[in-house]
Amino acid sequence: MDKEINQFERAALGWQILKRVSLEKTFITYKNFGNEIGVHHRAVRFVLDKIQDYCLNNHLPPITILVGDKNGIPGTGFTAWDVDNIEEGFEKVYNCNWNNLENPFSYAITGTTEEEIVNELLNEPEKSKETYSKIKVRGTAQIIFRKALLKAYDSRCAFCDFSFSFALQAAHIIPWSKASKSQRLDVRNGILLCANHHCLFDNGLLTINNDYSIAFQSNTKHKAISNYDNLLSSAFHNQTIKLPKNEKHWPNKEFLIEHRNASA
Repeated sequence: MDKEINQFERAALGWQILKRVSLEKTFITYKNFGNEIGVHHRAVRFVLDKIQDYCLNNHLPPITILVGDKNGIPGTGFTAWDVDNIEEGFEKVYNCNWNNLENPFSYAITGTTEEEIVNELLNEPEKSKETYSKIKVRGTAQIIFRKALLKAYDSRCAFCDFSFSFALQAAHIIPWSKASKSQRLDVRNGILLCANHHCLFDNGLLTINNDYSIAFQSNTKHKAISNYDNLLSSAFHNQTIKLPKNEKHWPNKEFLIEHRNASA
């Protein structure tokens, strides 16, 4: 059986090509792009999708606009920019200093897959610092962290059981900006929450006790939400969060203490 194609490995090569094309302020056809990464031109869309998604998720200029047909027009799979205003899109890409950005797919250059990275985080959370060192790019790290939490929490919000995955987010207990390298991708420093509860958790209105019950904290700093104090208290206070099936993925109690202290 043939080895499964690693599109992220190809994206790592594609990123370098597109960065070069941007610095040269030129354009590359699907055929030539495919030749450079070693695939048929009809298959380059799978690689470009990975790069396009990364740029969209991280609010970067639409670098995949630089690949298209012989007339210089991207194909129908390109959705990162209005092709009716394509010149402005080119300018945004050309004016971006891509040399200041790490290759977001560098972890895959040696053939490592995203799935393998996710499984590393789940199988050995205590070694998350080593995994973090492979990734280097914050945007990629946060995407992979979310995918690990989706697996750990069975794609359900730990507070309300909401299960539409597109609205589920990876909440850090110790925020990314304050977390150490060993904590940033540690699934025990994360909780899968829907967008609403992520906001309330980050702002300290909802915290978690060491018995994994939800604690409501009235917070006068957030006057706009104060009218919902009673609703939040009755809906969640003292309810136990929905924990991962695997105990080694449960939130770290020391991290929870730090979150509660910061929210007080």
